[in-house]
Amino acid sequence: MVRTAKPYKLVPAEVPPRRGRRGSLYADIVAEFVASGEASVLVEAPGRKPQALALGLRKAAEAAGGVRVTARGESVYLERL
Repeated sequence: MVRTAKPYKLVPAEVPPRRGRRGSLYADIVAEFVASGEASVLVEAPGRKPQALALGLRKAAEAAGGVRVTARGESVYLERL
């Protein structure tokens, strides 16, 4: 019986590293607030719903420490503790 060529081949290669952000947008916002020295700020992030913005910022603020996230109506604020 004649052996036919395989419909595929295996080529040795290194797996490329993951590409992505070094952190999250929310962590960047909290870090910038902490570095600013302000007592409190209003956060504006066009295209993001206030509830989603507040949730993401709360998780980032919890990791950073010393920052409280407050939502009032359609506005989201960061304030120092």
